[in-house]
Amino acid sequence: MKPYIWVFALHIAAFPALVVGQESPVEMRVRQVLLDPSSNAPVVILESVQDKRFLPIWIGPAEASSIAQELEQVASPRPNTHDLIRNILKGLNATLHKVTINDLRNNTYYATITLRMRNQEFQIDSRPSDAIAVALRMKAAIFATPQVLAKARPLPAAPGSREDLKESMGIHLQDLTPELASLLDTPGTEGVLVADVELGSPAMQAGVSRGDVILKIDEKPVQKAAQVESALRNAKRPARVKLEILRKGKPLALMLELRP
Repeated sequence: MKPYIWVFALHIAAFPALVVGQESPVEMRVRQVLLDPSSNAPVVILESVQDKRFLPIWIGPAEASSIAQELEQVASPRPNTHDLIRNILKGLNATLHKVTINDLRNNTYYATITLRMRNQEFQIDSRPSDAIAVALRMKAAIFATPQVLAKARPLPAAPGSREDLKESMGIHLQDLTPELASLLDTPGTEGVLVADVELGSPAMQAGVSRGDVILKIDEKPVQKAAQVESALRNAKRPARVKLEILRKGKPLALMLELRP
């Protein structure tokens, strides 16, 4: 090999990302778990930390329940599969360094778990749902490649979640179907799920949290998000509205201030 060719080859080996144009993975966080109203299938929503791009991943009911329980800090009476994996890794003094959603082929997402143990790093193939459930338990970072984000499917529409309610109260609601109640480990509960709460919003100031289930408004039971919207919209302002909610299996009363 001629000297100048050898130098060029060495330059490529030293800086592969610059030559092939690879982009760094994007850090994500788990925003919420919901049901796709068109298929009734669970979906975990990831959101990029910096620019708020969404990555919905359709997953199985067992994995959705495990992720939702960890998000809402619902303790399981016995370790489930993801608790067991966490316990095994901790027992081996292994560190879950990160999880990367790295591919989407034929509507199937692929992920890699990066483990560190005894000064060695291991890459383990995984379903994204399992990887996310374990990462949440071990407080590990979650990433997605730009290629996956570029191919992400649209977010499922959440029935009963109205734009004016989001803007005025900062609260995102979803009808609590029997399937969703089971995922949240509250089977048989009838009410309206708080899917998310905007930072600094009137709902957050009142103490409403993601994962709460609204059971009653001013002593009147509610079972649909549209009922909550109607009650808040038709209340004479200024007013204080009493919300009876269920939080992690415990009843709680909150007062929501409605300003003119």
